[in-house]
Amino acid sequence: MKYSAGMVSSLFWLSETRKTAKLLMVGNDVHAIRVLAQTENIYQVKNETRARKIANVIVKRLKSLPDDYLKFIVTGDIGTAKLIILISIMKTDRLFFEFIHQVYRPAIRLGEMAITDRSINNFFDEKKRQSETVAVWTETTTQKLKQQYIKNLLEAGVIQIVTGQRKIIIPLVDYNLRKQLEDHGFTPYLNAITGEA
Repeated sequence: MKYSAGMVSSLFWLSETRKTAKLLMVGNDVHAIRVLAQTENIYQVKNETRARKIANVIVKRLKSLPDDYLKFIVTGDIGTAKLIILISIMKTDRLFFEFIHQVYRPAIRLGEMAITDRSINNFFDEKKRQSETVAVWTETTTQKLKQQYIKNLLEAGVIQIVTGQRKIIIPLVDYNLRKQLEDHGFTPYLNAITGEA
């Protein structure tokens, strides 16, 4: 999977993802969801182009997961739904996964329990040195990505802002969900957000 800056215009989209997962569960395909997004404005956005973009991104994320995970998103508690959405974002965005694995996880393992500006900047500086793709992104693009990564973590409930610091909150993972994640080979994603070995 190549590095992408697509997340500058892609949000966490919790309610939209739950709605889309429900539509997939009852048999709608990608085309039907795109049509609903455009004709019925199921995502409550201002134009059809944006509706189509949201549908495409969310369906791509959901299709990266086993079908039986849809029920966790639709009927599970909010914390579980957020966790699965976060994993789906990591599954479909290599750079974001590497950010979680190389910035968020080490902060837990080292007992720092916070995401610092320095660690974020170091991550992107290193990626610019390693990747021609990242190296040509403008400073504006990089800044927007940094902001969106933090927003995703906030919306997923795995960090919170406390006295100006981005404090890490290690998520509690339901036993059944943990087993499912492990059985489907999702352990690297689970470990990245729990700090486990």
